[in-house]
Amino acid sequence: MSKKNNEIIPKNLRFSFRRTMAIASRTMNQFRRDRRTLGLLFVVPVIIMLIFGLALSGEVKNVPILLDNQDVEFLSFHLGLNLSETLEADDRVDITVGDYYEGINSVEQGDYYAAVLIPDNFSESIVRMFLGEDVTVELFIYIDATKPTVRASILGTFHDALDDAMGEKGININQILAHDGAEFDGIDVGIPAVIAFVLIFLLVIVGVITVTREKIQGTQDRLYATPLRSSERLLGYVIGLLLIALIMIAIVLIFGVFVFGAKVQGNVFLLIFAATLFGITHVFMAVFLANFAQNELQAIQFAPLTAIPSMALGGMLVPIVSLPVWLQPVTYVVPLTYGINLFEGIMLKGWGFAELWVDFVVVAGMCVLFFVLAVLTVRNRMRD
Repeated sequence: MSKKNNEIIPKNLRFSFRRTMAIASRTMNQFRRDRRTLGLLFVVPVIIMLIFGLALSGEVKNVPILLDNQDVEFLSFHLGLNLSETLEADDRVDITVGDYYEGINSVEQGDYYAAVLIPDNFSESIVRMFLGEDVTVELFIYIDATKPTVRASILGTFHDALDDAMGEKGININQILAHDGAEFDGIDVGIPAVIAFVLIFLLVIVGVITVTREKIQGTQDRLYATPLRSSERLLGYVIGLLLIALIMIAIVLIFGVFVFGAKVQGNVFLLIFAATLFGITHVFMAVFLANFAQNELQAIQFAPLTAIPSMALGGMLVPIVSLPVWLQPVTYVVPLTYGINLFEGIMLKGWGFAELWVDFVVVAGMCVLFFVLAVLTVRNRMRD
């Protein structure tokens, strides 16, 4: 019966492996002819893996802390000096000697992650404790709790230093939390960076695909025939994309703050302004990148090419100070670096414009830069 039915089916409707391979060959030939897409397919994964490999190749290191050793010698013991020398030899921290109370202000301003005080009776208290007296031995650490991995690294460094210098586990590390004693959980410290990353990824991918699709469909060619200036066309795209961006910004902030309960220590309106400025910057970036995409596949690859390396270089995964020294200057041209500074500063540290004006100025400068680049590349495409 099956043989009879098989004879009834026309040959052109039967499954043909040859025809299947012809389609596969045609697909591969499309990539072979489109050298830009082929190059991106090989280059993008290599770049992403190299950046992540370099950024995540080690532990948290070179964390800047301020140390104030006020300990005085007691019965030929100078244990505070022993402790400070042990800390200075540890590459997990970068020690600066200074005044503890000035260091508190520096921690609040973000210059250091911790300020440490070794009190003047440190050696005396340890000696008396060895002699069996009931005394309390304390170190005072004024510490930034907005980076749990950094905080854990600092505390681990001090515990190890105390063990190495004195072999004593009975010393109390008295932590004083910066930024009004705020204690944060994983959601609190993660949401600001996630907000910045989501805005980058979504706005770039939506913006690049939208503009590229207009190019493919011929809409841009029809616009080129009109008396509109390139800047007018560009602003038209940006305004349209900006409306979409504002919706995305609202969704991200609502989910982060109200659904996940992330804390906002600072001004909510300043947070909205920061998110809007950050979003506009990436809308301009998307339009600029779209001028170099010839099809939607190329356009899609621009999103991970910009967003994923930003995760490694912008301080989202590891502190910037822990990156290789030669790689750290690159972070200053990564928008996510300043986006995280803005969102963490407002949401976790309660900072205002006075503390964050540098980051606002840099993001605004990047916004203007991408606008100018987008206009210039549009004009170049018109001449071509």
